Amino acid sequence: MPTALCVWIATIVTVALAPWAGFAVVAAAVVLCGCARAVGQAVLVGSGGVATVVVAWVRITVARAGTLRLPVEATVTAAPKELDSGGMLVRVRAGSGGAELPVFVRGGVPDGVVSGATVRVDGTVSESSRAGVNPWAVNGTVEPLTGPTGASGWAQHVRATFADAVREHVGEHSQGLIPGMVLGDTSMQGASEQQAYIATGLSHLSAVSGSNVAIVTTFAVVVAAALRIGLYGRLVAAGAALAVFALLVGPEPSVLRASVMGLVGLVAVVASSQTEVIHALCLAVIALIFFDTDLAMHYGFALSVAATVGIVVLFPLFYRALAPTALPDILVRAVAVAIAADVATMPLVAAMAGQVSLVSVGANVLVAPVTPLVTVLGLCAVVLAVLPGGLEAIVLWLISPLTWWVHTVAERGAALPAATVAANPVTVLIGYGWVVAVLLLVPWRRRTLALCLTCAVVASACFAWPRGTVVDPATLRSHVVATKDDILPVPSGTELVVVLEEGSAPKRPAATPDGIPVIFPNRGAVPVLYADGRQQLR
Repeated sequence: MPTALCVWIATIVTVALAPWAGFAVVAAAVVLCGCARAVGQAVLVGSGGVATVVVAWVRITVARAGTLRLPVEATVTAAPKELDSGGMLVRVRAGSGGAELPVFVRGGVPDGVVSGATVRVDGTVSESSRAGVNPWAVNGTVEPLTGPTGASGWAQHVRATFADAVREHVGEHSQGLIPGMVLGDTSMQGASEQQAYIATGLSHLSAVSGSNVAIVTTFAVVVAAALRIGLYGRLVAAGAALAVFALLVGPEPSVLRASVMGLVGLVAVVASSQTEVIHALCLAVIALIFFDTDLAMHYGFALSVAATVGIVVLFPLFYRALAPTALPDILVRAVAVAIAADVATMPLVAAMAGQVSLVSVGANVLVAPVTPLVTVLGLCAVVLAVLPGGLEAIVLWLISPLTWWVHTVAERGAALPAATVAANPVTVLIGYGWVVAVLLLVPWRRRTLALCLTCAVVASACFAWPRGTVVDPATLRSHVVATKDDILPVPSGTELVVVLEEGSAPKRPAATPDGIPVIFPNRGAVPVLYADGRQQLR
């Protein structure tokens, strides 16, 4: 664990500041280990920390060796992402060893710009406002040249075929959710649908996460156990299932991260008596950061690690605290897992989004019974969709009621008063600190009353918290300009001004003299917009 923490922190400091700062972090960690008389830890921490700083240093030096010259041919590394401003973000990689380059495209992207495709990038180069190996960002256009080949091409064919089958055989409520829960394909989800999943803490279901991998590999282990196959045979079956799943989803960086985290979950299920789970998690963190330096800066990576730590470390505590209740064991386990994951990830969510969901635990508990079924049956439907015969229609018909339930939970949960509240990491830690204290310190006979009182206080504070109706920027009539000097005159009927220029993040919300909100999507996080005209920087 000390080595994993040192590698992670030293990489962040190296990328954000300079290599000397990374070496200083490593030196401080070695000194701490020396003071604790842990010579072996000092050697391991020092060697691992120095190695990761050197790797990050080399990658940064190579990426910043010269000026990016456009146009350039590059490979799309992930599916294009729609921004709140109405534009698109396309992540590409120029060259086999280059770092990821963000390309901001005004409006939509042409057909054929998919993961693995070769594209021509042209436009204006500017310095990126976000810390990373690559110092550049592009505002311009992306033109497809050739489609994805190899594993990427096959994965794209599978996605397109499965999406067509879903459109043909299921209702509107499931068309965006089934591809998301099975293959991580959210291209068929609308903005309001995605916002509902975010507000209820269910957005992880529509992304390829460690939980998807854990479900697939655990299902393979269960089948192998039913066939009376030994431990090593079960691990082989799980590895084969993971390889097929990764091939179906596609070779994207998020898939790699999810696969590794899913393997850690598999260790917890299958071989926890032979291997310490936290040890496996720390090895996974070290390996992933060495493989991709930029992962150390990603919130998604931090959330995956935090959720895994929460489930592994905190789940037994919460399970023992809730076990004396009269609830069914399967429900107690689901609640304990949901609380453990929430306790570990909520401070990061608050730091990232400036708000947290108060209904996420309940929503995740409600959808927990159907999530594994959707994933497993959905993968069966994917395989049947690429085969002749049309048998996928039967499986999709079975899945549809399950995804209707997930969609309904998200829709109803997001509509509840105070489903999300503004928060920061400190307030979240204090609030969860009280909940954890009640669960772990109060005798179980008084725990129900104490929990009710705690929840009542939290609910009262949340309802009294100043709030308003959040407005999706994508639904507003936008006036898009290149720089802030082009804002005026503002066309009649404009509800939002979007400025695409790069630069430092604004310290306060901006508006025109008439009170029309002005946002800078390429200069940091987009503020939360409220119906009464207020803005809140995240």
